[in-house]
Amino acid sequence: MIKAIVFDLDGTLYNSPLVLKHFAEAAYHTYAKSKQVEYETAKQLIEERRAELKKQTGHAVPYTRALLSYGIAISVWHQENSAYFDAGEYIHEDPQLKLALKQMKVKYKLAVMTNNNQVQAERILIALGVFALFDQVFTYNSFEMLKPDPGFFKKIIEAMNILPEECLVIGDRSDVDLEPAQVLGMKTLAVMGPEDIYKLKL
Repeated sequence: MIKAIVFDLDGTLYNSPLVLKHFAEAAYHTYAKSKQVEYETAKQLIEERRAELKKQTGHAVPYTRALLSYGIAISVWHQENSAYFDAGEYIHEDPQLKLALKQMKVKYKLAVMTNNNQVQAERILIALGVFALFDQVFTYNSFEMLKPDPGFFKKIIEAMNILPEECLVIGDRSDVDLEPAQVLGMKTLAVMGPEDIYKLKL
């Protein structure tokens, strides 16, 4: 019996090319500042590394991983991107998402999981108009772990005081959101964005 639903954030609860663009620019800025190189040089190096990592892993690699591979700490990246831009400024309230989540909240605990930092995650959820509907928001800051680390998912289960089979994980990426949850015995559901969530009957 499902008792809780855990949603991925980026690409699941919202889609915004502008937010993605600004996260990319923030990554180039972070590298340039940390390594004391020009912005365009940083952009080239970061994108080359992401392409290399994509070949190795078979899927798109977030800027966090690219920066880590150059020895730039996650804490530095999160501090820099939070100061560089406010993701919430590029996102509009989503009444349909709000209604869908309100209906789910009648029956289930609701949570968000993201590799984003707490500051940006809250900015996004507040802008969408759904922050107050979630019982918990799990970010990198929660456990200092990144998806797809199974430890991240184990910590979520423990924090929500539920069994794996009592949790439904909803996300847009199989490799990052769904497969690690399935390994632990959690239920999963793939979506392509918020439009799919509007139509869910749970």
